[in-house]
Amino acid sequence: MDTICYTGIGALKSGNHTQKQYLAVMNKNEKKRCAVYFKSLKCKSCLKSIEMNSKQVFKGIKAKLKNKTYKMSKKTEEKLIKQISKCDRCKNNKTKKCDLKNYIEYSGARVGKCEDLEKKKK
Repeated sequence: MDTICYTGIGALKSGNHTQKQYLAVMNKNEKKRCAVYFKSLKCKSCLKSIEMNSKQVFKGIKAKLKNKTYKMSKKTEEKLIKQISKCDRCKNNKTKKCDLKNYIEYSGARVGKCEDLEKKKK
């Protein structure tokens, strides 16, 4: 793995980074968020709160299509808040550091030069 194409926050103008450069950018800008993100993927409360929130969004969209407004019930709102609170405690509890593989998955970076990837798309 020579070059990594990353054009996000803190990236070089060309987008092409060596592993060392890429890890330096990630450790500077995304260290905490990456760790919390991967922790939340394993947390049952986080997954449940995402599922509950998605259902509420879809109900809102259905109502909008019928030119109506959707209001979440008080009971549902309380359950969602409780799940989110559990999720926050879970994902902020002893998060491990991200490695190169985690950072690439988290940031959407790709292995290879940015120019090479653009040529393959065409």
